[in-house]
Amino acid sequence: MDRRDYILRLIEQIGQMLIALRKMIVGRSASAQEVEAELKSVAARVGLDLEIARLATPETLGLLVAPTGEVNPTNCWALAEMLYLDGLNAELEGRGDAARTSYDKAVRLFSLLEPGGAFLVGWPEAGERIEEIRGRVEGLASSGGAGPPEG
Repeated sequence: MDRRDYILRLIEQIGQMLIALRKMIVGRSASAQEVEAELKSVAARVGLDLEIARLATPETLGLLVAPTGEVNPTNCWALAEMLYLDGLNAELEGRGDAARTSYDKAVRLFSLLEPGGAFLVGWPEAGERIEEIRGRVEGLASSGGAGPPEG
């Protein structure tokens, strides 16, 4: 198998893990510890550290996905999606401040991706995800961060 096929298969597997993780979060079918472990596991599979991303400043996040100055679109998309899921999980657990922080970082990363540059078939493009996140943040603001909007 050539390297390109291997990389595409790996990206597809990560996408499937993220889909399963989103279902786990939205369906509340796992404990907070299980979701946390799964988020960290998926991040590790792509060579990223979720804890560092959570603590990173916006400038540091940029360095994580563009260490040479050019954005690595796969890593950028994966980290943005993981931070989105981290925010979604925090939102559904009623941790509004943590949700807003992760959502803000996810939007910053999705904004680095080229418009129209969907990396996985069946996933929303970066612009669509940004709009979804903004809607969730508005929902947090209107509910005072207490009640999660479903979806």
